[in-house]
Amino acid sequence: MIDNKDTDLWNRFRQGEEQALYTLYEKYYHLLLFLGLKICARSEPVKDCIQQVFLYFWEKREGLDTVNNVRSYIITAFKRKLLLHLQQEKKDNGLLSLWMEAETGDTPSAEQLLMQQQQSKAAIGRIQEAIALLSPRQKELINLRFYEGRSYDEITDITGLTHRTVYNHLYEALKSLKQSLEQDLKSGNLHLRTLLLLLPL
Repeated sequence: MIDNKDTDLWNRFRQGEEQALYTLYEKYYHLLLFLGLKICARSEPVKDCIQQVFLYFWEKREGLDTVNNVRSYIITAFKRKLLLHLQQEKKDNGLLSLWMEAETGDTPSAEQLLMQQQQSKAAIGRIQEAIALLSPRQKELINLRFYEGRSYDEITDITGLTHRTVYNHLYEALKSLKQSLEQDLKSGNLHLRTLLLLLPL
């Protein structure tokens, strides 16, 4: 569902109207904060990434294209920024851990590091296989509810489905994913929140 007001604000800020971008910032700040805290429980990096994304928009405004779905574009840009930040943070923490382990003589071998990488790839592969088993409608509703943070009222407006139908489809989709990944979820190798974040737009 395209918001024409958002499109107008987007085009105006691309032309140099700072207030137009600030209006979009105010409109989507709390939604982005909500979505960000589902990924990272710490509010500071989430808030920083929200500000950085909008600062990036302003700095690159002249090179940005016209956007049909401004809401989706902003959410995607923010989540990409946050995930890149967390990946870098994890990398930095990993380097610190390796340094500390080296100091104590407990450095992991090349074989151990390779095994960890292979386990991560295997987990992602199992998630992708589980998602592929869902129906197109189930994928769409999970996207809307968990990735875009849409309310049930918004989902019914977008899809034309009743609240009960939306609820039932989501329930069955989550049940299917849990069954497909039962062993990983029980072992703690995967969490449903992580699983949902890997869904494509």
